[in-house]
Amino acid sequence: IHLSNLRAWSVDMAASSSFSGPSLSPGFALLSPLKLNAPCLLCAVKGSPNGRKLSVSTCSGTSSSLASPTSPPLLSGLPSFSSSALRAHEDGIVVAKKGAPPIMPTVLSPAGPLDLSSVLLRNRIIFVGQMVNSQVAQRVISQLMTLAAIDEEEDIKIYINCPGGSTYSILAIYDCMSWIKPKVSTVCFGMAASQGALLLAGGEKGKRLAMPNARIMIHQPQGGCGGTMEDVRRQVNEVIASRDKIDKMYAAFTGQPLERVQLFTDRDHFFSAAEAMDFGLIDGLLETKY
Repeated sequence: IHLSNLRAWSVDMAASSSFSGPSLSPGFALLSPLKLNAPCLLCAVKGSPNGRKLSVSTCSGTSSSLASPTSPPLLSGLPSFSSSALRAHEDGIVVAKKGAPPIMPTVLSPAGPLDLSSVLLRNRIIFVGQMVNSQVAQRVISQLMTLAAIDEEEDIKIYINCPGGSTYSILAIYDCMSWIKPKVSTVCFGMAASQGALLLAGGEKGKRLAMPNARIMIHQPQGGCGGTMEDVRRQVNEVIASRDKIDKMYAAFTGQPLERVQLFTDRDHFFSAAEAMDFGLIDGLLETKY
């Protein structure tokens, strides 16, 4: 069937014995993909309640002649749709072929629906909830820079539930936290491990907090190396230099002697929230019932 520039076409299913199309529920459905020579490739199918009449419409505003409807090969084998799905085109909603894609939860606002990340950003809250790599660092840095440009006086909160990540990426975030004018408060939910603990401890003094059930773990940097002997030597020297730098940063953040910090970071050392506060990694606990 040639549907070019066709506005609507109806066929009595009982009048054509050769028609083998399915019985459709009342309403509209989106047929995709249909190869139409029309400005818009979206078309709608409307079926009568008894399933005996089928109407095919396109979004074109012009009409033209149609080839004989006695053999409708394009309409055979169409999938069946639920009543709610059949109304999708009528309501202006595009229905996926294998179910709707995941949608970010939204919050209604005077300006319209907003996704949760936008709502949090408006309240100057940034989440770090995954391994930190260059992409995560770029996102966090861009959000910090944006919030700093909007208001140079109001604090920014970073909520951390982070198992660690790239040392270079964590240091990039810390450098941005230290460089912008707003004070950056850090709050640990769940866990701040490895270099995530460095990010937690690098927040504004007096504004580094943790939930009572949070866990914090510090250790020396981890890495692997390969290649020629000279390449291995240089990479080992880089890891040694990174450990020395991070231990000095922990000593500055916590007020602990460097020798004690090196003792704690020699192996994985886990702190409860209270122990982390005693060590100086955080400044306070947020109270909950348990």
